[in-house]
Amino acid sequence: MIRRQVFMHIRAGSVLFGTLSLIGLLGCTAPERTATNFCRQMALEMPGIAEQPATPEMIKSTVKHYKNLQKVAPLQVETDWDALTLLLEKASKIDASDPISVQEVVDLSYASEKSAAAVSTWVLATCGVDISTGLSVLQEPATDVATTDVATTDVAITLP
Repeated sequence: MIRRQVFMHIRAGSVLFGTLSLIGLLGCTAPERTATNFCRQMALEMPGIAEQPATPEMIKSTVKHYKNLQKVAPLQVETDWDALTLLLEKASKIDASDPISVQEVVDLSYASEKSAAAVSTWVLATCGVDISTGLSVLQEPATDVATTDVATTDVAITLP
């Protein structure tokens, strides 16, 4: 009888330990850094990124959106995305009354100009989003049109 109770406690403890271990392992895995995951995350973060931050809270929110995307940025864009995220972080903490702080952000802005262009091009080509406006840009796929023997003519219409 006592043996059965001990066995039941051990089995319940093993199940609990196994479950907690599994949860711990799943919680430690980082999101996969693929273009697909990035574009999915971009769709979630874009409304906050496209909005012009006007208050300190909005600026912090924008930085948070960039950091969320930084976690899933694939290798093709990771370094450039890191540069933009760093720029936003520094700009969010700028002391406008301190010329050294202002100059640091200005210098970082110039230094990250190529990264901004690369990110914009990559996001547009990969996710179909113009990151500067937040608008989805649908690119028409090139299709081959079968030709037939139907004659076509150009017609000009003149309105009075």
